[in-house]
Amino acid sequence: MKKFIEENKEFESYQMNSLFKICFLIFIISFGNLNLQIYSNKIKTFEYLIKEHNNDFKINKPTNFDYYSFNFAIIRRTRSRSSGLFSDYKYFLGCLRHFLIQGFVPIIDLESYKNSINGFRIKHLKGNPWEYYFKQPFGYKYRIVKKRAKNIKYFECKLNWIIPSPKIFINKKSMNYWHNMAIKYVPIKKEIIKKSNNIINRIFNESRNILGVLLRGTDYITRKPKGHAIPPKTEDVIKDAKILDDKYKYDWIFLATEDNIIRQDFITAMGNKVKYLLILNILILINIYIMKVYFFLSYFRLKK
Repeated sequence: MKKFIEENKEFESYQMNSLFKICFLIFIISFGNLNLQIYSNKIKTFEYLIKEHNNDFKINKPTNFDYYSFNFAIIRRTRSRSSGLFSDYKYFLGCLRHFLIQGFVPIIDLESYKNSINGFRIKHLKGNPWEYYFKQPFGYKYRIVKKRAKNIKYFECKLNWIIPSPKIFINKKSMNYWHNMAIKYVPIKKEIIKKSNNIINRIFNESRNILGVLLRGTDYITRKPKGHAIPPKTEDVIKDAKILDDKYKYDWIFLATEDNIIRQDFITAMGNKVKYLLILNILILINIYIMKVYFFLSYFRLKK
């Protein structure tokens, strides 16, 4: 009898193990199929968006600035008030895409709430800081939309929406997609591009054989903002710059930094090839962000 009970227990244990293995196998298969389906849906969605993008999503380009027929989405980042301009640029680009797909005319607002771009002060007489640098989609302006538009809804730009990431540079379709998005819906203002080109031609003698170096200062390294890459050490950047310069024989090296010590160390190591702009720290940071956007778009043009 005792032997029978022990054998029965072993059999039950074997059944439980077998049942567990079968359930686990079913889970793995189901999970794999689900992931495959999700991936397939993402690919289909991505291809659909590329196709729809050629037709300006669901909106035909407005003429004569129609403020009555369209639904306007005013977009803010009130939960990320301390973010920099390039961070805003990336996330707003993704949010524009989100609302364009839904049939809205999206308008970016950096005026109505305190943020790093308006100096954490609401200055209604100064206008929308976003429009200092970029045009709104289809040429609309924030203040005129606020005043004249019939149908306006307000939205928070959420962090979980699709935005361009560094991975786009190894994916041609994705790169072209975000390039078209940026050119169509977040164009840098022509006067800024013109001024930038004048500065470039003046300081580089119209040369295009230039190495650009961005080195954030010690304040950035000390604060270590969450989610940001750790900047390399100055000596490592200098070493890499020398290697690249020996290989490509650059005419000039453009250094963007707000840190005087880093600037001097770099000039001492690299010599007369180094060019830079001495502006008030806050202005040079803004210029760094604008140059990021400018080269972000220029890189796309070179790759096409």
